[in-house]
Amino acid sequence: MLDRVLSIFTILSLYTFGNTDNKIALLTFDDGPIISTKNIIEVVREEDIPVTMFFVGCQIEVFQNIYKDAISYPNILIANHTYSHANNKYRKFYSNPTLVVEDIKKANEIVGLDNVSNTSSLYLPVRLAGRNVFRLPTITKNDNMIDEVQREKEIVGYDDIYKEGYYIYGWDIEWASEKDGKPILTPQEIYNDMEKIYQKKLSSKENKVVLLMHDFMFSNNFDGKENLRTLIQLLKNGGWSFENIENY
Repeated sequence: MLDRVLSIFTILSLYTFGNTDNKIALLTFDDGPIISTKNIIEVVREEDIPVTMFFVGCQIEVFQNIYKDAISYPNILIANHTYSHANNKYRKFYSNPTLVVEDIKKANEIVGLDNVSNTSSLYLPVRLAGRNVFRLPTITKNDNMIDEVQREKEIVGYDDIYKEGYYIYGWDIEWASEKDGKPILTPQEIYNDMEKIYQKKLSSKENKVVLLMHDFMFSNNFDGKENLRTLIQLLKNGGWSFENIENY
């Protein structure tokens, strides 16, 4: 009789946990620090959630005070978004694997400065400039938006970065913007798209959706603080929890 009760309890437990939503949003911001990065920091502090900011090394040298403000808040993980951002000449940059690795190393030294408390590793998480690539122990993905010939040239650099000890993180969905930074979608629309990705199991890791955003989207010109605050509140009300990229 006891065995039967235990069996029923086990079945019920499996059913309950198997049907519990576990939606996790990883909000990531690229290309900072810049002036509008301050708006992101303010909202993240108010909403008290973990996020990841992929900072560009040469930008830190220009906006040191904003960088220091970001690292002072424990919920903000500062990560490596290259030193030069490929000088926005991506095909040329990624065709030289040695240059790519050296650029990542240089950024790691700058981004990692005073950032020891924000990461447990000597190697900060990396996001490549202009490329949606994963190099993790359990996930390997290349950017399928690049033609095959160019992609084969670039894979050597991706692999070399990973061999150096860095983990590379891409994204599942981008909150796209116009060239001037104006968001193309509303917070409600990007929330709906995240829900679709979760429901249809289209993300690279089950239950976790990585959202790419860019700091310049959140300037005062585009009601940046309000847009970000609205998205975060939609996610909270929709039962999502939040993690930084190191918990991916």
